Amino acid sequence: MDKRVLVVDDDRLIRELTRDALVQEGFRVATAASGREALSRLTDEGPFDLVITDLSMREMDGLELLERVKRASPHTEVIVLTGYASLESALQAMRLGAADYLRKPVSAPEITYGVKRTLLRRRLIDENESLRGCIQAFEAARPLASCLESADVLPLALDILLRVTGRQRAIARLVDLPSHAGEGLELRGFSAERANELRAKIEETKLFDPSELERTAVSPLDDGSAALAQLGLGEGQLLALPVRAEGRVIGGIWLFSDGRVFARDDIEQATLVVEQAELALINSERFLQAREKAFVDDVTSLYNARYLLSALDREVNRAARSQSKLSVLFLDLDRFKAVNDRFGHLIGSRVLRELGALLQESVRAIDTVGRYGGDEFTVLLVDTGLEGALSVADRIRQSVADHAFGAERGLDLRLTISVGVATFPMHGESRERLLDLADKAMYLAKALGRNMVCSADDLSQPRSAS
Repeated sequence: MDKRVLVVDDDRLIRELTRDALVQEGFRVATAASGREALSRLTDEGPFDLVITDLSMREMDGLELLERVKRASPHTEVIVLTGYASLESALQAMRLGAADYLRKPVSAPEITYGVKRTLLRRRLIDENESLRGCIQAFEAARPLASCLESADVLPLALDILLRVTGRQRAIARLVDLPSHAGEGLELRGFSAERANELRAKIEETKLFDPSELERTAVSPLDDGSAALAQLGLGEGQLLALPVRAEGRVIGGIWLFSDGRVFARDDIEQATLVVEQAELALINSERFLQAREKAFVDDVTSLYNARYLLSALDREVNRAARSQSKLSVLFLDLDRFKAVNDRFGHLIGSRVLRELGALLQESVRAIDTVGRYGGDEFTVLLVDTGLEGALSVADRIRQSVADHAFGAERGLDLRLTISVGVATFPMHGESRERLLDLADKAMYLAKALGRNMVCSADDLSQPRSAS
């Protein structure tokens, strides 16, 4: 059974009888002739799984030894040996924490049965405590299941890990997740100034490198590493937990022991939290892919109308809060139906893709370009007034007119666009109003001869066709 048992009795015959009975059952047995010798062995050799002690001994009786053993090592079980005359003392020992008592004279089968029963009970208690801890860790990790942004998963997992294990410091890195922008580095338990120092040094030394993690492991923090010494992270233990997705290591979490040795339960509970974080990262990836499919146009790879409407709502609210301007461009290809009728829908789709690329090249990264439907496109120009929007719209109009569409297929299609412009708040303060006016301005441009830019201002005083 590979369990360590300490037999304490001032009667050599009892000590040897008990030792021989337990050794035959596979236990590792040590003996002590007195309470003081027993305490010395406990100090020098570490905690035993079980102590068997006589109650009546010279120098130190079994009750005092029991109290001191339990104070030093609460999980060490104690069985007391007692004669008939000291049964009351045995009951007192049970009240002080003894697991069982055996009456003298005791036989070898009684000893082995009592020890096995006591250790089995301890194992069940430990397993129940471990299970309860795992359940608590699982419950604590529940919020990870609803975390759909990959950048939020590791910070939340760190907070949960520290709470579950009762530690104060941790470091996490995420380096190989497609949806995660750049390397994610999170630190907990350090002052803002110290955290900034560590970030710079970690990047320089590459100390906490997830690619080197293959399995969960506990290692001494003070291992003589020059890099660790340079970081000044102290002594103790470091629990390294790899974070995996689809069979590869994409990150890692390093938990500091903070003066307490990591127990098996700590490792199990930490591993459980990390497993929930891994599931959350996978879910966030799937959610991102689903969201992209829902918001991205299949033909042009631009945003679709569903996303444009949501983005316009968001930008209108932002502009209202910041008292800034926002302009909407509504664009439509002139006589695009003739392209489809003459060259087919395959060429027509290629033209739309080329137009989408031209639009993206003509605006800033903070602006939003999308296909509203058919050959209609919409551009949201943030922090842009009417004059700036008209300038952008005319630049787009000119670049389309100068572009040779279908060149990859040996064609030289020359197309034009009509553009309508509406600006928040001068033309409207709602998504619906801005889109409606930009759309009407675009149709006015078509009515005035196409290849033109009109604004909502022109709706009240339309220009004559040139």
